[in-house]
Amino acid sequence: MHVLSFIFSISFSIFNLFSEQQTAVYRLSTTDSLVISKSEYKDHLMGFWLGSCIGNWTGLPTENRRVDFPFFTDDDFGEGKFNFVLDQDPWGADDDTDIEYIYQLAMEQNNSPLLSPSQISAAWQKHIGLPLLWVSNLAALTQMQNGTLPPDTSHPDNNPMWEMIDAQLTTELFGAFAPSRPDVGLKLAHLPIRTTAYAHSKWAAEFYVIMHSLAVTIDSDKSRKDEILRISEIAREYIPNSSYIADMYDFVYDSYLKNPDKNDWEKTRDMVANRYQYNNNAGYIYQYPWDSGINFAASIISLLYGEGDFKRTLAIASMCGWDSDNPTATWGGFLGLLMGFDELKELFNYNFSTSYNIARTRYNTPLKIDNFNDMADRGLKLIDAVVQKEMNGSIKNEHWVIPQFKDQVSMASTIVEENQWQTIEDDDRAWTYIGFETEQEQWNASGATLSVGQSNCSAEITFEGKAIQLFSYRSIDSGSIKIYLDDEFIGDFDLSTTETYGQYYFKVFEKTALEHKSHRLKIIGDNSDKPKSIDLIRIKN
Repeated sequence: MHVLSFIFSISFSIFNLFSEQQTAVYRLSTTDSLVISKSEYKDHLMGFWLGSCIGNWTGLPTENRRVDFPFFTDDDFGEGKFNFVLDQDPWGADDDTDIEYIYQLAMEQNNSPLLSPSQISAAWQKHIGLPLLWVSNLAALTQMQNGTLPPDTSHPDNNPMWEMIDAQLTTELFGAFAPSRPDVGLKLAHLPIRTTAYAHSKWAAEFYVIMHSLAVTIDSDKSRKDEILRISEIAREYIPNSSYIADMYDFVYDSYLKNPDKNDWEKTRDMVANRYQYNNNAGYIYQYPWDSGINFAASIISLLYGEGDFKRTLAIASMCGWDSDNPTATWGGFLGLLMGFDELKELFNYNFSTSYNIARTRYNTPLKIDNFNDMADRGLKLIDAVVQKEMNGSIKNEHWVIPQFKDQVSMASTIVEENQWQTIEDDDRAWTYIGFETEQEQWNASGATLSVGQSNCSAEITFEGKAIQLFSYRSIDSGSIKIYLDDEFIGDFDLSTTETYGQYYFKVFEKTALEHKSHRLKIIGDNSDKPKSIDLIRIKN
C-alpha cells in the first residue's frame, strides 16, 4: 500500500491524530502541515532505489542505439525482445544511481543534508572516477582534481559539456529527501546540480527534483494520470519561459493533448526529433545524443504517455531513443517513490533483490554491497535533519510534521551569463592532421571521438574569435605537445597525469583577449611513442 492512499483532509488536532496511533500520511490543510509516517515513507524510499535500478537496467540495452530515424517503436519491446530487467542480484550500480548514492554517503559522513562545495569535491575525488564517468561529470571531476569547486565546475567558461544530461540523472534524490517541499529540495540540490549543469540543463534537473518532492502530495483517490499532470504543471511553472526546456515541455504536452490515440507516442517522438534535432527551435541546437534538451523532451513523452503506469512509462522511455537509460531511471525512481517497494513487488509479482553493488562503479565506499533497506533507513535520518533544520518542522511519534506553504516555488531566475563558446570537435573537417588517427566510440571523450597522434604528429586549425581553449585526453601514459598560435610559440604542455581515477578530458590550454580576427592554432607532438590527443577546441566569438 503506498503512502498516498492514506491522504485525506482532516480537521482535528495533531495531538488527537497521534493519540490514535495512525501510521500514514495526512494532509491537514493546504496551509497547515503535512504529517508523514516515517515507516511508510521508508517503503517509498526503497521503491525509489528499486524503481531507479529497474529503469536504469531496462533502458541500458537501447542507450544510444537509435539516435535518429528509424527509431524504435512499441513493436521492439516485449517478450523475446527488449524487455524489463528484474533479476539482478545484487543490483549493479550505474551512473543513474551511483552518484546519488555517493551524495547520500557524503551527507551521512558530513552529518548534513546541505553539502558545501568542498564537501562535494572531496566526495567526488574519493569515490567517483574513471572509467565509468562521462561528458559533464568527467569535465567537472577533472576540474575538482585541479582545485576548482562547484558551482564553477559547471560554468560554460570551464565546462564544455555543461549543456549535457548529467545532472538530470544524479540529483533526483534531493527531491525525495524534501517530501512535499520543492523549495527545500531545490535548496539541497542546488550545488550538486551546479556541479555539472548550468542554465537549461540546470532547469531540467530542477524539474525532476520538484517532481520527486511533490510525489508525496499525489492523491490516490484521484486519477494517478491526472495527479502526475498536476504536479508536472507545477514543475513546468518553475522553468523560465525563455528556456528551450520550457518549450520542449509545452510542445510535448500540447502534442499529447491533441493526439487522439494515446498509444501512439511515437508520433510525438518523431515530431520532437524533427523540431529539435533536425531543425533549430527555441534556441536549442542539437549537439549529441546525450544533450540535456533532447533527452528532457524524450522523458516528458514517456511521462505523459505512460499516464502513471510504471510498465508503460518505462517501455516508452526505453524505446524513445537517444540516451534512453536516463529517462527510464528517472521515471522508474519517481514512480517507485510514488508507489513504494511493496507495490512494485505486487505489480511485477516478483521477489526482487534488495542488494546494491556500489563497488561495481565507485570507489572507497564503506560497503561494497549495500541494500535498499539500510539505504532507506539512513535516508530517513537525513530527512529528520531536513525537516527540523530546513523546514522548521518537527518529529512526533515517528511522524514528520512538515509546514506547508501555498507558494513553495517561483519561476527560476533567468540571470545567467550568455554562453559565447563554440565547440569544434576533433573530427571536424576544419582540422588538418599529420600522424593523427581519429578513433571512434571513445566514450570518455567529449563527442565519442578522439584524435590520437604518435611521434612528431601535427595538427592545425584556423578559426575566428577572441579566445580559444584546447581540451585533450590526459592520461598516465600520454606524451607532450608544443602549441603555436599565429606562428608564435606558446609553450610545451605535458598531457600525462598521476591520477588513477581521472584527468581525462582536460583543458590543456587557454588564450583570451585575442584580436577578433582569423587565427591559426598549430599543435606538434613530441618524438616519443606515447600518445598525444586532441578532444576539442572551443572558440569564443
